[in-house]
Amino acid sequence: MKDKIIENNIKEFGWHCLNVFYPDDGKPEFTYSIGFEETYNHPEIMMFGLEADKSHHMLADIAHDIKNGVILKTDVRLKNVIGGDYEVMFKEIKQESFGQYLGTAVDYYEKPFRAWVMLWPDKHNILPTESGCLATDQNEALGIII
Repeated sequence: MKDKIIENNIKEFGWHCLNVFYPDDGKPEFTYSIGFEETYNHPEIMMFGLEADKSHHMLADIAHDIKNGVILKTDVRLKNVIGGDYEVMFKEIKQESFGQYLGTAVDYYEKPFRAWVMLWPDKHNILPTESGCLATDQNEALGIII
């Protein structure tokens, strides 16, 4: 059975934002979209290590861009996604990680869907996939990407 809040948010806004945090074990929180696939025919987007409000704002900007025809790609540095001169990279999430990390989306869709992680840079514009990156809150994301 689909969650009514998620269903209503997708109907009204085109997508739903889900934030997952672990207050007791020190793991970084993560946030992901539900509805990008359904509404925009675009993979869901997940990001690690950012506060819920900041993640929601970024996902809202990405949803707006996708809705207006911006094409995002995986495995390349992209400008103009999070502002400033910072670049991000989208990476596909391994299917075997969906149940553990995207469980609510799995329950919502009840069928296969696509999902990407958005990797964001440290203050020197170094991504977590690159040597010397200081943004360690994304280390968990590196284990679930292709």
